[in-house]
Amino acid sequence: MDESMLDIMNVRDDFMVSPVGDSKPSLRTAYFLKPLAKSFDGAISGVLSSSVSIPLPEVFEPEAWPLMFHFKGWRYPNKKWVEWVDTLQVKYQSVWKKVGIFEAIKSTKCCIVKDQNLCYGVAEKWCPETNTFLFPWGEATITLEDMMVLGGYPIVGDPIFTPLQSQEMREVEKKLIHARREPWRRKKGKASLSAWMNLFVNSGSEIEHEAFIATWLTMVGFSTNGLVSTSVFPIAVHLARGNPLALGPAVLASIYTDLSLFKKAIVGVTGDKLETEVTLKSPFYLVQIWVWERFKNLQPQPRLVGVKDPVLFRWHKARPLKIDNMRLAVDSAMEHFRWRPYAQYAGKFKVFYPENESLVPFETDSDKELISFVTCLRVSVLVGFKSTLKHYLPHRVAMQFGMDQDVPDCVPEFYGTEAIAWKNYCRTFSGRSLYVPARLSEGDVTTRYAKWWKQSVLSHQDFAKIILQQKRDPRPHLPKASTNGNDADVPPGFSPKHVSTVYLGKSGDEDDDSNTRKGNVDDDVPTEIPSKQCILTPCVSDENHKHVLEENKSGGMAQRSVKEETYQLSSPSSSACSAYYENVKRTSPLTKLVAKDTIEPLLMGGFEDDFEDANWSNESRMSSEGASPSGTQGERYSCVSGTKVMDLEQRINRLETVIQKLKIAKLGHC
Repeated sequence: MDESMLDIMNVRDDFMVSPVGDSKPSLRTAYFLKPLAKSFDGAISGVLSSSVSIPLPEVFEPEAWPLMFHFKGWRYPNKKWVEWVDTLQVKYQSVWKKVGIFEAIKSTKCCIVKDQNLCYGVAEKWCPETNTFLFPWGEATITLEDMMVLGGYPIVGDPIFTPLQSQEMREVEKKLIHARREPWRRKKGKASLSAWMNLFVNSGSEIEHEAFIATWLTMVGFSTNGLVSTSVFPIAVHLARGNPLALGPAVLASIYTDLSLFKKAIVGVTGDKLETEVTLKSPFYLVQIWVWERFKNLQPQPRLVGVKDPVLFRWHKARPLKIDNMRLAVDSAMEHFRWRPYAQYAGKFKVFYPENESLVPFETDSDKELISFVTCLRVSVLVGFKSTLKHYLPHRVAMQFGMDQDVPDCVPEFYGTEAIAWKNYCRTFSGRSLYVPARLSEGDVTTRYAKWWKQSVLSHQDFAKIILQQKRDPRPHLPKASTNGNDADVPPGFSPKHVSTVYLGKSGDEDDDSNTRKGNVDDDVPTEIPSKQCILTPCVSDENHKHVLEENKSGGMAQRSVKEETYQLSSPSSSACSAYYENVKRTSPLTKLVAKDTIEPLLMGGFEDDFEDANWSNESRMSSEGASPSGTQGERYSCVSGTKVMDLEQRINRLETVIQKLKIAKLGHC
C-alpha cells in the first residue's frame, strides 16, 4: 500500500495552546500526525484513565521494595572489547557505515552509570497499552528517532529475520555454530561473552568479523540469556557482508517489552502478583539517556565530545544526580522537559532538523534519510527479536517531532505474523514532498486535546495529594564551599553538594550484567569502597534557595573556584568548561523561531584517550556488580557556576508559588 503525506499528516487551521498551559488559544495552521480521534468517547479516553488509575506504592522508596532487576543488556565495557573494536574498525569501518551500525558499535565503548531511582521513577509512568509515558503534562515515549540518534541503530533495511541466501553465507553460519559448540562441551555449552572473545580476539580467524558482530549483538540485547546465541549468527553474517538490516525497530520493541515488565513489577508491589526478580534483556541504558536528554532537572553535566562522536559519548561516566524523591521530580518537571533535544545535532541529521520549515521533495525511494524520517512519523508494528511484535504510535507524541498534537485515535490490536507486520512497517511512501518543521520549532496542542487530557488523565490524578503523601526528609541546608565540589554540575536553583567519583560497572560475560538492588547508584560500587558517597541533591526549600541567591549577590557561590574530578579530553592539559543550563524558548510552526544561541552548542573535544586512560588501570577491575574507582581519580579541573541572579530569582518565585499551593492543599486535607 502506497502512502502520501496526507496519509501521514493532517493539516488544518485550529485553535492551539501551549502544552504547559501558559498561553491563550490562537488560531493558526497546524500539522498533526494521523490517526486522530473524532470524539472522546469509549477507548479513546478509557485506556489512559485505566492506566493512571492503577495503584502504585504510596511512598517512592524503591530501596524498600522487594524487587531485583537483572539488566542483561546494560553492560560496562572491558578493555579487551574496546581494543577489539579499535582493531577491527581500521579494517571494517566502511562496512559498518554502509549498514548503519558504526555509531552503535562505537557507543559500546561508552560507560553509562546506572541510576536506579531514575529507572524506577520513569517506569512508573509507562502505559503498556499505548507504549508511552503518561506525564502530568502529556504523553511522551522513546521513538525510532531516539534509536537513530541515541543508539545509532538503522531503522530502515531488510528485516532481522531475513534468511541467508547463498551457500557461502550458510557455510559461514555453520562455522560460527561449530565454534560456539566445540570449546565448551565440558562447560555445559555456555558460550559466555568473555570465553567467546578469548577465542576470537586477534585470532586472525576467517570468521573473526562475524564473531565480533555476534558479540556486539549479544551485548545490546539480541540474546535471550546473555550468552552468544546461534540465533544472532544469520544477522551477523548479513551485516558483515554489507547487507543493511533494520535493527532499530527490533531494539525499540525490546525496550517497550522491558518497560512493560518493569511497570508490572512495580505495580505488583501493591498487590498479590509480586515478581521479586525480573530480567530485562534490552539496552535499557537508552531509557536513562532518553530521560537525561529531555529532563533538564534530572540531567547531570554532560561531557565535551567531538562533533563526529556518537551522541552517547556525552554521557560517558556521567555522575547521576542524587534526588530524594524521583517521583516528585518527574511529576514536577513540566517546565524542564524538552520535546526536541536533538535539534543541536542538526549537522548529523540534516533532513530531520532543517533551519527552516520546508516541503522536502521526495522523488526517489533511495534517500535513506528521508525514508527514515517518514518511518519515524507513521504508525506501524515493530518486529522485534524472537518474533516480538509491538505497536509504534508516534501520532500520540507528535510534539517530539516538532508537530502539533490533537487527540490521538486508538489503533486496533495486531494479530498478524511478523512478515505481515514488516510489510506494514516498510510500506512505500509515494508522496512528492514531505513537510519538515524547523529544527527550533516546537508544537502546541489543540484546545480539544487540552480538555481531553484534563478529563482522561489529570482528573484521575490528585497531583497535590501525591506530593503531600511523599515521605519528607529533614529540610536540607546549604553546605559550605568545598574544594572538592563542583557547582557547575548543579542546575540553577539547586543546592550544590560535594561530588565524589561514581564507580562504574563491569562487563564481559553473562555473569557481569548490571543488577538493580535496594538503593541507587551506590549499589554498583564494590563493597570495599566507603559507602558514604558525596552527591548532588536538588533542594526544594524556599529558604535554602534564598540563601543561594544571597550568596550569589554577595559574590559567594558565583565567585568560588571549585575543583572537580573530570576526564582528559584531547590532551592531559585540556580542561572542560562548565556546562550551562538555559531555558530554551518554545516556538510554534509558521510563527516564531528561537535565537541560535539558546540551543546548547555542539560539544567539541576528544574521547578516545580519556576512555583508555580513565577506565582501564589495574585498580579499575570491576566487581560483578560494581565498577572501578580508579579511572577518574587524580584528574581535576576548575569550574565556575554560570548561574545568573535573575534566573535564580525566577526559579525561587516559582518554587515559592508551588510551596504556597502545597500548604493550601495540605490544610485542605486536614
